[in-house]
Amino acid sequence: GTAKSKELTGATSKVKGEDIEKMNMTRMDQALQGQVSGVTISSNSGSPGGSSNIRIRGLSTFGDNDPLILVDGIVYDSEGLNALNPDDIASINILKDATAGIYGVRAANGVILIETKKGEINTAPKIDFSAYYGIQQAANQLELLNASEYAVIKNNAFTNGGQTPPFPNTQIGEGTDWQSEVFQNAPIANFNLSITGGTKNSSYSIGGSYFSQDGIVGFAKSSFERLNARANFTIKLAPKFTLNYVMLY
Repeated sequence: GTAKSKELTGATSKVKGEDIEKMNMTRMDQALQGQVSGVTISSNSGSPGGSSNIRIRGLSTFGDNDPLILVDGIVYDSEGLNALNPDDIASINILKDATAGIYGVRAANGVILIETKKGEINTAPKIDFSAYYGIQQAANQLELLNASEYAVIKNNAFTNGGQTPPFPNTQIGEGTDWQSEVFQNAPIANFNLSITGGTKNSSYSIGGSYFSQDGIVGFAKSSFERLNARANFTIKLAPKFTLNYVMLY
């Protein structure tokens, strides 16, 4: 069934697909961070593609506290959520109270309803392509001493304490910049292609995407790649009977 927002008395929140596209997020969980009240998202890892914990209105019970996630009616787990392409999302609805009860016991921790993009009836075929490529780097790094500067300060500390300076020669060069050794410039790239349209009694939306991201720590060892394919068909067989076909990969 459907219900208008102004007639709905439950605690629900909605994030539109246009808002997600403007944020240009690489993962689905990032698209929800700071966008919905009562929803807390914490990352388990800083590496690209790392999983996250999603909590709606805190912890409700011992054990499993993950919300029920439905993508076009298909049940997803929170770990597989990042396998979705944010550019394929039309809207995200979050049920945070008793309105989630229509989904049964599994909805005790809340429900996240995700709808992918669909075509429109009586619309000419439309092809959309978007892509970007960038370089990631550490935003802030500490200003540290080089080897010679460290030797001078160390000698001064020992001299002020009445001890023998440990470095007889302070001109020992620059040394190793360990921040440069740990943090590296990492590439990130994303390519999206979609075809939408419709006839008198049907509509379709077909899309594919490729995403690649390396980590600024570990470089290729912490890389993440995502290949997505989506097909969404709607066929009106009768005035009150519609067939929907959804394929997500």
